[in-house]
Amino acid sequence: MKTELLFYKRIVRLDPSVHDKLRISPADDFSFAGNSNSVPVILQEFAESAKEYPIAFAKAADGQFVPVAVLGLADGENLFVDESGLWDARYVPAFVRRYPFVPAESNEDKQLIVCFDDSCPRFNPLSGEPLLIAGQPSAYLGQIIGFLREYHASSITTANFAETLNRLGLLVERRADAVSPAGERYSLAGLWVVDEAELQKLDMEKVDRLFRSGELAYIYLHLASLSNFTRLLHRKAARTAESRH
Repeated sequence: MKTELLFYKRIVRLDPSVHDKLRISPADDFSFAGNSNSVPVILQEFAESAKEYPIAFAKAADGQFVPVAVLGLADGENLFVDESGLWDARYVPAFVRRYPFVPAESNEDKQLIVCFDDSCPRFNPLSGEPLLIAGQPSAYLGQIIGFLREYHASSITTANFAETLNRLGLLVERRADAVSPAGERYSLAGLWVVDEAELQKLDMEKVDRLFRSGELAYIYLHLASLSNFTRLLHRKAARTAESRH
């Protein structure tokens, strides 16, 4: 399970002196995420994500844990993006919806910096929504900035949540093994989940702290979402059957 910037290829800072004529065309094509078998999710979207995807935790290169929506049962597989690039689910994770934009913090004053993947073909100087008007954010970019600001703030809260689970010794590594009705075997490594047995061992003071912070609810949303691995298996079997016809 990977937690880097996935489908982002060439991230640059939005610079009015360079990108004053840049526009972005609308698109519903999610092909850029077609090879991502997981994407990070933030706490505010656990409830919606848990209806569609298994939510597990991935361990980043720096040792930090990141909650992710699992999208496939093999590396490079996204079972929610079809051949035409459409996303086949009622809820699309925010990490996917924010593309090709991404927030960053300045090193000096921690202000939000708008960055984007300038390899994205949606950017052009001729058609679509302008990003800047007379050097200032357009109405469209203003909405993007609001979204990025909320996402960035929630990412910090989400990282603190994952760190709490790790500090309490609740995360345990698991491998997702599954067998399709046709007998195909699938295995996905690098998954971490909350150990319910360890959760039940917590003293009441720690449980009360999790309850009052709202984190206990997120834990149970995560645990409930794990049943969606069965739905992934059904999607995999259906896609395999389609490819044989």
